[in-house]
Amino acid sequence: MTNQRPSSTKVVDEPFKHVIDEYKHKLQQVTCTCGWQGSSASPDGVSSEWKTHHVSNRPPGSSKR
Repeated sequence: MTNQRPSSTKVVDEPFKHVIDEYKHKLQQVTCTCGWQGSSASPDGVSSEWKTHHVSNRPPGSSKR
């Protein structure tokens, strides 16, 4: 007879998060965990290709960070 207790930890499937997997500083090139590649350079000091990608892939109802 095996005396095993059920696991008290529950596995929760969280939505995929788009985060920087690789950053090349001199080129200001970002590689996302999804495979997307683009620039993190911000010519106007506000927007960048990375920011646009990240915001466009934010799950509905999530807050800004």
